[in-house]
Amino acid sequence: MMRRMRHVIALAGLLAVLNLPGCASWLMRGEAPEVLVTNVTPLEASAFEQRLQVDLRIRNPNDFDLAVTGIDFRLDLNGNRLARGLGNKELVVPRLSDAVTSVETSTSTLQVVRQLLSFSGDQSFTYHVAGVLHTKEGRLPFDSSGVLLEKGALSGSPAPQ
Repeated sequence: MMRRMRHVIALAGLLAVLNLPGCASWLMRGEAPEVLVTNVTPLEASAFEQRLQVDLRIRNPNDFDLAVTGIDFRLDLNGNRLARGLGNKELVVPRLSDAVTSVETSTSTLQVVRQLLSFSGDQSFTYHVAGVLHTKEGRLPFDSSGVLLEKGALSGSPAPQ
């Protein structure tokens, strides 16, 4: 009976140790960073694929530097999926500061055309970005929304207050 109990304890300890790398973000101190879309620039296009450059501002509200080793995100515009981005650029976001990184990604040309056809100048151009920042300490999920263009910005008319 004692021998079986020792095996159970050893197995539980082994499982706990194996799960630590996946839970590193739980152990990280401080607040989660904020990730905002600052620009989306069309690059080259073909009949089936549109390349995009997505500029992201990473805000670090903590009193320590954040060493980012990569990013994985999904970008929606006006409630519709536009692209998924993956980037492995390393950057350090200084304490109580922010930094901008650019990620090249691709999407279906048909998806871009649908986005453009559904957009009218009398609506706001909103985004939702969600994903994971990879750091040396673990993975940090993020989820953020915002407005790229205010209502009426493309039509030349002022946005209502």
